Amino acid sequence: MKILDVVTLHKEFFLKQGFVFNASKSLFEKVFPHGKQVIFIHFSEAEEADFLQYALGIRINEVEEMIHTYLPTPRNYATDSLTLVQQLHKLWNNCPEKFRIQKDEDLNTTIAKVEKYFEEEGFAWLERMIKPEELEKEFLMEKSNALAYENLVYTAFRSTALSKLYSPNDYSLLRQGFLAQMNSQQMTPFTIAAFLQFIDYLDHLEVA
Repeated sequence: MKILDVVTLHKEFFLKQGFVFNASKSLFEKVFPHGKQVIFIHFSEAEEADFLQYALGIRINEVEEMIHTYLPTPRNYATDSLTLVQQLHKLWNNCPEKFRIQKDEDLNTTIAKVEKYFEEEGFAWLERMIKPEELEKEFLMEKSNALAYENLVYTAFRSTALSKLYSPNDYSLLRQGFLAQMNSQQMTPFTIAAFLQFIDYLDHLEVA
């Protein structure tokens, strides 16, 4: 089995919901004027079996374009970066982190289960998260434990940008909370300085 086999099996299903397979990035994406939704499929091989993993992502263009002005990231990353990526098993109760595939029957069963999840919950989650106000709430839920995300620095930048742009009432709480966490985690002076410059910009940004 190869990743293209999995993509072929999913292709028509995702296309009906507006998701087109981007072969250069190996993901399905649905583009909006202000961002995009993405679905990742990761395929890996091992001696005992093959494995499939899924993840869902959201990009809000305004947020990504804003934060990378203050972060030392390559231009191609800033162009393609996602505001939030969530592993499927963290959204779907009783979903394994990896689906184990040993024979064709396993693959067909997995495809059917995953597509059923998307019909019942997955697409609805993506539709909520593409709304910046809803995405901001998702970040706000994690404010007490930002390290639950893979990268505190990117989370801090994205969360404060979202709150300033789309939910200003949360902004002061988040900016102070993330700054305190950065200090307590002994981030580098460069990182803290970059965040201070960023929140100074946000402090003076007039939002319509």
